[in-house]
Amino acid sequence: MGHFDIGHFDVGHFEMIDLLSVIDACTTDRAAGRLVSMGKAVEELRVLTGDFVSPDETVANALSTVALERGCAVLFDEQPGADIVRAPWQEASPADDA
Repeated sequence: MGHFDIGHFDVGHFEMIDLLSVIDACTTDRAAGRLVSMGKAVEELRVLTGDFVSPDETVANALSTVALERGCAVLFDEQPGADIVRAPWQEASPADDA
């Protein structure tokens, strides 16, 4: 895939190599494109790093940033509204947060 400029990503205290490894391992190819389940990815990153303390939202935000940059759709399946899929070409709108 492409080159990442780590300076413009907000990935918290996580190592970029760990995030990339988890995204690559958790990406499934579907007819509509590449999809990453945040439920699975969050669990994988926790096991890989031993970080069972960071809030799920913090972990999912770091992972989804990398997944979207890699052109994957992201399924937030470990929270209310789990049926919402956000694709890389979609921008978040204030109505999404309501």
